[in-house]
Amino acid sequence: RNQSQPIMQHATALLLLLLHSAAGSLTTLKDDAQFEAEVVQDPVVWGVLFTSKTRDDDAKSKAMLQAAHGLAAGLGHLMRWGRADIQDCKAFASEFNVRTRMVPRVLLFSSRARMADVIRLEGEPTEEALEAAVRAALGDQVSDEAKWMKTTLAIGGKEDL
Repeated sequence: RNQSQPIMQHATALLLLLLHSAAGSLTTLKDDAQFEAEVVQDPVVWGVLFTSKTRDDDAKSKAMLQAAHGLAAGLGHLMRWGRADIQDCKAFASEFNVRTRMVPRVLLFSSRARMADVIRLEGEPTEEALEAAVRAALGDQVSDEAKWMKTTLAIGGKEDL
């Protein structure tokens, strides 16, 4: 009877380890090169929270950061999440028209093309509101059965494929 207890403890520890590794974390994107390599080149959908060190103490920035951390953990098995300071990732902040007065701002990178959707929230920036906005932006592109992959834009009609 006691022989099965260590096996169960081992199985439980393994399950917790797998669950922890499936849950994602918020990646800090330190510069434009890392942004290019991790976000743009990745075939998986990314949500990136653009912030500014000058506005980190503001209530909306804190709430958005908390929401992004929550979603990185909650949706980490489906998509990836990052945080980019507009001073550290100047080229990408410029390319996607993110200015200091606009942060915090979440951009969704759901296409292989160099484009992103601005995620707009009505009301308070909560984890639930952010998740609803992301799911609405992605629409039929995704299901919860597999990692969310970026779409590839086809040129021409279906007969060209």
